[in-house]
Amino acid sequence: MYKFGLDPRKAHPAVRASEEPIIRFFSYHDAHPIALGMVILERFGPESLEWDHDALRKEMTEDFRAPSVSDHNWQKIQAFRTILLVSSPWYEWEVFENVIQALNNNIPNPEVVQRCTVAQLMAGVDIINEIREEPFSEEVSRYIAACAIENGITYLPTPLAFAQEALSEPQYICKDCGNVEDDDQEDGRCDACVERFADEKNLNGKPAPGIPGGMGKNIERFLKRDPSIAKAQFEAWRGIEDGQVDVDPENPAHVQAAKLVVAHRYMVGKRKELIEQLEELKTWVQN
Repeated sequence: MYKFGLDPRKAHPAVRASEEPIIRFFSYHDAHPIALGMVILERFGPESLEWDHDALRKEMTEDFRAPSVSDHNWQKIQAFRTILLVSSPWYEWEVFENVIQALNNNIPNPEVVQRCTVAQLMAGVDIINEIREEPFSEEVSRYIAACAIENGITYLPTPLAFAQEALSEPQYICKDCGNVEDDDQEDGRCDACVERFADEKNLNGKPAPGIPGGMGKNIERFLKRDPSIAKAQFEAWRGIEDGQVDVDPENPAHVQAAKLVVAHRYMVGKRKELIEQLEELKTWVQN
């Protein structure tokens, strides 16, 4: 598997001296996770994904003659391997959080919660999708929503749009009884009016027996967190060059959109970083 032609062993002898930049790359703080992962795959092949951690690190330092691999870059390599080997980053919020932190130049700590910023989430999910694309679970969506709420965000653009419903929290108010609930019932009827959970034996989520068919339908749906205003402002600003966004700090939509613009630019910067690094890696092993 030599998709990017990065195997120095197949280079012309005069080019092998150019391995030194690859050695430095392992200690470069802003090395992109995918670029690091591709170097490993190109040199050692896909079987290296399942090597013991110590064995891989030993092979890297010996084969590339690298004195060390920085802790930050080692975490990126581990995140890269995790994404390719297991599905837990898409289903378990703790694993997802650790992977996102590693992809964003941080050292994950499984012992504590390291809640991510929206910028870290956008860039991290974008990198994950570039490596392997799978649907994220409701658990991960809710984690992303919690991070967005902490950041004062009500709108999640691509690649986080899948978590928008968890963030918006669709609800309803019953105009007959005044009950307010999450709008998560397929029949669109008020839980209180149809006595959906009044009997501890009634656990199937259906209206209680004997409730008239028209009961509980007089409801009004709404979103607990409406994304529309922040979305409109973000879409208006997304394509504007750095430093040209005129933010009114008293305008909540402006404040949110400004945060999202910063996050979007960070994600785009990471994409450019990957392209540049892969191109540079090619030159190290080509005539």
